Amino acid sequence: MNGILSGFSLLISLSVFITLVRNDYWLFKIMEYPRLQKLAIVLATLVVWVVVRPFEGLAPKIIFGLLCLAAGYLIYKISPYTIFTPKEMKKAGGKLEDELKVYAANVYQDNTQYQRLLQQIRSCDPDIIFLLETNGAWARAMKELEEDYPYTLKEPLENTYGLLFFSRLKLEDAKVSYLVKKGVPSIEAKLELPSGQKVKLWGLHPEPPVPGENLYSTAKDKELMKVAFKAKGCDLPCIVFGDLNDVAWSHTTELFRKTSELLDPRRGRGFYATFSAHSWFIRFPLDYIFCSPHFELIEMKRLPKNGSDHFATLTHLAFTGIEEKQETPKADSEELRDAKETATKEVPAEE
Repeated sequence: MNGILSGFSLLISLSVFITLVRNDYWLFKIMEYPRLQKLAIVLATLVVWVVVRPFEGLAPKIIFGLLCLAAGYLIYKISPYTIFTPKEMKKAGGKLEDELKVYAANVYQDNTQYQRLLQQIRSCDPDIIFLLETNGAWARAMKELEEDYPYTLKEPLENTYGLLFFSRLKLEDAKVSYLVKKGVPSIEAKLELPSGQKVKLWGLHPEPPVPGENLYSTAKDKELMKVAFKAKGCDLPCIVFGDLNDVAWSHTTELFRKTSELLDPRRGRGFYATFSAHSWFIRFPLDYIFCSPHFELIEMKRLPKNGSDHFATLTHLAFTGIEEKQETPKADSEELRDAKETATKEVPAEE
């Protein structure tokens, strides 16, 4: 029993600390995803140690110490996305002139519950809609949205990376881009708020690092850093949103946040885990929205199931235009160097 407990404790500790290795190979990246699940397992294992008390000899004490360090490290990485830490984006209050409701959903390409999704969209009444994993069938099924959302960007694809974007607010310089890889599109546009204020939007859905699809995270990380620098250098208020195929507490997402100097409304509010909708335990926060400090948060929701393997999100923002009210994250010189290297890194041929 003691040997099994020690072996399992070493294994789970290794799975925690292996994420400190900076490597684009999928195995190192994917281990960042289940930090919340690993924390639950580590804490349960620590309870077993306290009950069984197999502390005879130096080795068990070292293993128990490693397990305690693993728990502390996981709590440190996850805690910014709990209600026990300060909120990064302020709650909007007072008189609101410019509001923006953003609906975003990875629909799951093989899902055919079109009316269920349309019903959810109608009930939310968003100003802009961003749908991912949309192919030709989804484009045809969503065409009725154009009655209320006349400004569109469409790139339906059969490779699970198609996208559809609908807006009831005027768009300018709107385009579909392939920032890193052919077959993996993103959107870029200027949106005009009711007051006439222009806002820059980027909508993303980079490839995840998973066997059978992509062995490396290089392309995903590169796309995120390229957009981070675009947002950092933008003179307009900015919003970046979509399915980033990365968890909130990963090195890459944190580097994106600091480099772009955009706010994450989840911080201090909760995980808002969006994938998988089919499992209560294997669930990660993969779908995001980041905003410049010109915005404050009215409300953010993870919506009920709609037939997809992702939950949709609805984010209700208020444009204040006052940057000084909120402190933005900043990358230090070493982090900026890391971000620049990532943004210019050559994508492996295997991808």
